[in-house]
This record gives sequence, structure tokens and C-alpha cells, in this order.
Amino acid sequence: MKLAIGPHTCTIDLLDDAAPQTVRGITRLLPLETVLGHAKFAGEELIFMIPEMFERENIVGSVAPGDVAYYPDRQTICIFYGDIVPFAKVGLVGKVSSGLDTLRRIGPSLWAQPCNITVSLEA
Repeated sequence: MKLAIGPHTCTIDLLDDAAPQTVRGITRLLPLETVLGHAKFAGEELIFMIPEMFERENIVGSVAPGDVAYYPDRQTICIFYGDIVPFAKVGLVGKVSSGLDTLRRIGPSLWAQPCNITVSLEA
């Protein structure tokens, strides 16, 4: 999966084996134009909403920088780029494979000013 954030890109490897239903559901929605914002309480986390809800799958209570998760109670994709204490348990669906340094660089600016992004599936 690829995120286009202005001139920046980030690639996410999806966890097809660990979260097959959620990954299928997310990829079915792509390409998607949405707003990328910054979490307000959990730490260094970027978030964007998706227009569908999925069942809980591959639920974890802790995450690491580069992890990508689905927060089922809020229809939210969470991209963790640094120090983080998740607000709640999340379903782990992917891992940032390229662009994590970019997310660390631009993440703080998204706290005050969310931006439009395009999420697409790369073949």
C-alpha cells in the first residue's frame, strides 16, 4: 500500500496472513482520498479515517515505530512513527517498509495542520 502525502511517499507492507479479512477490506476501498492528521493523546501517531468498519483481527496492546494498525472502534488507520502508547488495543495490519524517516520529519507539522492524502495499492 502506498501513501502519497504531498511530494512525499510512504510504502506499507500489509499483513495478509495475520489480518486477512481486514487487509482485504482495506484494499477493497483503494484508491482512497482522505485527510491525514496527528493523534492528540497517544504520541507519535498519524491517523486517517476509512469509510467502513471491520471485525477485530490480529489485536495487539503494544506497537512499535513503523507499525500500521486498524482501530476498529473509530474506523481509523493508525501509522505509528515514534514513541507511542496506544489509546486502545488495535488490529495490526501492516508495517512501514519505506518512508518512516519522512513520517518522522513531517509528523509534527500534521498536529496543527492535517493534510489531504491519497492511499493506493501498488502492484
